[in-house]
Amino acid sequence: MSEEGKKGTIQLHTSRFGDFEVEESSVISIIGGIIGFPGLTKFVMLDYNPPFSWLQSIENSDLAFVVVNGAEFGDNYRFPLPIGDRDIDLKEDDDYAVITLVSVRPDPSQTTVNLKAPVIVNLRNRIGRQFVLDDTRFPMRFPLWASEEVGESGPEDKK
Repeated sequence: MSEEGKKGTIQLHTSRFGDFEVEESSVISIIGGIIGFPGLTKFVMLDYNPPFSWLQSIENSDLAFVVVNGAEFGDNYRFPLPIGDRDIDLKEDDDYAVITLVSVRPDPSQTTVNLKAPVIVNLRNRIGRQFVLDDTRFPMRFPLWASEEVGESGPEDKK
């Protein structure tokens, strides 16, 4: 899985990307892990093909999630940030990232993104947590290639 490399770096062996080295400072600690994977809490972001990235576990070489930056969904994908959350220690002036998980389907037109449960990462301390949003505008399976925008309730409301 992972082993210490030279000071400040971690040597990773992954089933998908092979062997490579990352800076220790690039590791994201996700409190409680990702839903369904509570025991895995250490990840690194790997560039892929924009707008997609990989969220690679450093504890399980076989586990990597396709993700999209929540900012890709525009102004309609706004929700109250967990300012003051004890786990991630997010303060009003902290920079943060909103990471949304993608479910890739054999038919690409069926690919969805989970807007209901983003991972919010405090970039100051590289600590994140997956939050389940209590907002009906944000579904668990939002069609990635949808014609409607995030936050719209559906085609019947269009005029």
